[in-house]
Amino acid sequence: MDPDEDERPSSPLIPRPEGGERSMSYIAAAGFAIGTTFVYIFFLSLIGSIRGGDGRADLVTSFGCQLVSTLIALFLILQLHAPDKSIRDYLGVRATHRGFFPLAAMLGMAVQIPANALYDVLVKRWPTGQPREEMLQEELAGGVPKRILFFVILVLAGPLIEEIFFRGALFRPLRRRYDALGTILATSTYFAFAHLEWQLVVPIGLVGFSLGLLRSASGSLLPSFVMHGLFNGITLASVYTQSPAEAAASTPIPLPVTIGGSAVTIVLLGLVHLLGKKSEVAREAREKDVA
Repeated sequence: MDPDEDERPSSPLIPRPEGGERSMSYIAAAGFAIGTTFVYIFFLSLIGSIRGGDGRADLVTSFGCQLVSTLIALFLILQLHAPDKSIRDYLGVRATHRGFFPLAAMLGMAVQIPANALYDVLVKRWPTGQPREEMLQEELAGGVPKRILFFVILVLAGPLIEEIFFRGALFRPLRRRYDALGTILATSTYFAFAHLEWQLVVPIGLVGFSLGLLRSASGSLLPSFVMHGLFNGITLASVYTQSPAEAAASTPIPLPVTIGGSAVTIVLLGLVHLLGKKSEVAREAREKDVA
């Protein structure tokens, strides 16, 4: 690597990887994902013990703990696997074909249907206690300022942090060792289990697979961020427009809608894959992940 291209000096305490960058195994990536989750839980528990009360963390506290734990993990990954690499290039913040962005937006809307339908089936069989919508309704009772803050966290900052970690810091070193499908499946699995509710594993795994395919086909982190933000935004909008009574009495998604939404999601995923194959810009972006 040309020293003039480095944006960060390497640490003298950590040996420089050969070629300036190390790949990562599935086990190591799982270790980072699990470790980050445990650090997040630790900070939540620590703050909860200091505050007292019912021990349930509000959204702002939860995001703060997520931010700190993710930044710690990101720092360690960069130091261990790419101490001399451009952070922007390592995370995949680069240009790609513009067609991925409308596809990402449509995927963020379409995948809501099969993901929520799966979650409804699982929760009906194995209830989780207070539904997510009711919890958000309670927290949104603070008025417009709180709603703006929650929008920033759930639609902008939260998706950005998660994409940087799962489709950036973990995706890049995994892709240097494994094929695209293996990397997509691994990162979507870690992403699903990080949500700490086993009923969410399959629905969030489906969302994670879609995000991973976008990241892989486009060679860029940006389309997956767009999809993730819109996915969360639609969920938040549905909470904004429902009364507490409507949120508590929500009905399952009708089967024809589930089938139609699933079919649209599959078609969109196929178009993402096809665009990745046809686009020269996307091919050049993907090559930077394994260069």
